Amino acid sequence: MKKLLPPTSMACLFLAASLGGCMVPPPPPPPVPVLPMGSTPVLNELLPPKIDAEIDLIRMSHAVTDALVAELRKNHPSFHRRKPILVASFVDRNTLDTSSELGLLISDHVSSRFTQQGFRVVEPKLRENLAIRKDKGDFILSRDVEKLAQENKAYAVVVGTYTETRDLLDFTAKLIQIVDRQVLASVDAKIPLGTTTRDLLLNTGGGTPMSIVER
Repeated sequence: MKKLLPPTSMACLFLAASLGGCMVPPPPPPPVPVLPMGSTPVLNELLPPKIDAEIDLIRMSHAVTDALVAELRKNHPSFHRRKPILVASFVDRNTLDTSSELGLLISDHVSSRFTQQGFRVVEPKLRENLAIRKDKGDFILSRDVEKLAQENKAYAVVVGTYTETRDLLDFTAKLIQIVDRQVLASVDAKIPLGTTTRDLLLNTGGGTPMSIVER
């Protein structure tokens, strides 16, 4: 006499057979989170409680990039991610011809984050030709950028300037459309000057500073 399985066991076998015959593919990975507009409070959350404490430069740079992307999506929703962009080294606002290890490091993290967000980032061969100049009290791109953009087929460029105060570093990052110098997105942020940050700020980088170009 055959022994019958209990109803619970039969249900388990039926469920296992059904799942085995029709495997459901795993869900796609979630998109990279983007900070919403009004990102200043979010950036402030990254600041350490003490002024002289160290800040996570990677998280801060990624937060700035996310804020740029959020503003770009809001103001220019038609901007396609596959349009090539350049990322220039962040420089001291008072000495635009000199970059620092801090400026190079932040620009590298910003470039990396744009890539993670799905944007097409190109690396120019001669980033020292990527210049800004002073005009009527403001800083704009020089004509050399047009040539560099043609060589790299770039559509926009990310530039950044910073100013050192006693305890903080105040900086601005902008995404600028090269053809007409239109600012597509802009973000302001402040970071504390801890020991490591000060050391990076004092050491001049050997790489890709922007320089002032006269008319």
